[in-house]
Amino acid sequence: MPERSLELEPGFLSSLASVPTAAWYRWFGEPNGGIVLPQGAPLTLVAAFALPGSAGQAAICVFETSGPAGPGSLSQAAIKRWPTDPPDSAPLLHTEKDSGGHTRWALASAWADPDLRLWLCNALSAGASLRSEEWEWLATPERAAGIRDSDGASAPLDGRRHDAVLLPPDAVAVVYRQLTRGGQPELDLLRHLERVPGLRLAPAVLGSAIIRSPRGERSASAILESIETTSTTMRAGLLARLTPAFAGDTASMPASLDDVRAIGTITRELHASLGRPLGLSTVTGAVAATQDDLEVWVARAWSAMTRATIAYLAAFPGDATSLAPTLGLLPGKLQSFADAAARAPGLLHRIHGNLRLDAILITPLREMRIVGFDGETRLGDAARLEPQSPLRDVAQMLMSLAEVAADAVELAGGEPDAAEQARLWTREARKAYLDGYGSGGGALHALIAIFELELGALLLGGILAGAGGSLAVASHVLQRLSRTVG
Repeated sequence: MPERSLELEPGFLSSLASVPTAAWYRWFGEPNGGIVLPQGAPLTLVAAFALPGSAGQAAICVFETSGPAGPGSLSQAAIKRWPTDPPDSAPLLHTEKDSGGHTRWALASAWADPDLRLWLCNALSAGASLRSEEWEWLATPERAAGIRDSDGASAPLDGRRHDAVLLPPDAVAVVYRQLTRGGQPELDLLRHLERVPGLRLAPAVLGSAIIRSPRGERSASAILESIETTSTTMRAGLLARLTPAFAGDTASMPASLDDVRAIGTITRELHASLGRPLGLSTVTGAVAATQDDLEVWVARAWSAMTRATIAYLAAFPGDATSLAPTLGLLPGKLQSFADAAARAPGLLHRIHGNLRLDAILITPLREMRIVGFDGETRLGDAARLEPQSPLRDVAQMLMSLAEVAADAVELAGGEPDAAEQARLWTREARKAYLDGYGSGGGALHALIAIFELELGALLLGGILAGAGGSLAVASHVLQRLSRTVG
């Protein structure tokens, strides 16, 4: 499909350019994450087009920023110029008001707009190419894609770090903000999972969007189907159950643990599927982990723990009554975990890499879909593509359960009784998840503890560095590990 840039409203692109850089980054930033603005202007593609039916103008915007060190990051947005105030479902970026304080026009997200959804459906069916200078945003269908009905309300997926285009009745474009350069792990894994007979944990790939930057680099987004637009994330679902439970109405507590047990089961099914190569898939089969692998995991946990300890003692000098004693016990505990894990270091294969509650969608019929296979962004590109221990996913999910419990405590008012309810729920949720996963015990639980120690230390270090997160979660995780029998 050619570039759709005819009959643009005068000043639309200049109005986009008038949006302060900080506004873009507030919109793209994590809810509690630290944002480091680029030193210079980001490389930007703004491919603008007229919406069908004289419904106005919109633009697909791609931003690439480069920090002082390391690879750049890629962000995407769909922006519409609304003639008045945008709907509540469209995050606001910029407004211009008249002398009476009334909105003359507003720039906001266009993902929730049915006209843009219709345009994207048409574009994907034919293949869409949006070009601006040396940039190109190229959408290609994975297979024949018919025009989809654009009727029905959009239901945004809250709590995710992706922007999403919902295409009724059952498709969604997952637009990644950080991508592994030089590869498409998201698409590779989803194509692999599509070929597993009877597996319905992951959505099907409807198409993909390839972005070429002025530097000549390519990145990809997946456009997915088989996701109901009324789906929500497991994080949002559990928050809805736990918030009233922690406030005193415990009727939904058993159902929340049933959901967690089901998450453990689908995690096991996911790992079983990713451990079996199919045809010419880029996903390799499972292999036995070695003692060298275990040493790498222990060294990574040790490094994270050491950095967090140094940062904590610098931030709280002389603190001998809070977390400092726990941090002093952890080196010995890590050694005991390593000794126990040496008896059975488990398997290695491609894993999800960042399995969290907001990477699992749940439908009104309680069916679950796993999304977001771009891996752990704290790791380098090569490490994200290599086989890893599936128990790292397990540790990530256990951390995510602790975090959602902490969030529910805040929503319930932060009372001491709510905190105690959260502590008890987190303990039972761990049991339910591991029961669903069927992790056994002994050496495997020691491996999980190694990964949890690393993740807890990374969380603590990030909090001390101003990157956000729950200090209570980091503290409780590390304190629990300091008391665990290795």
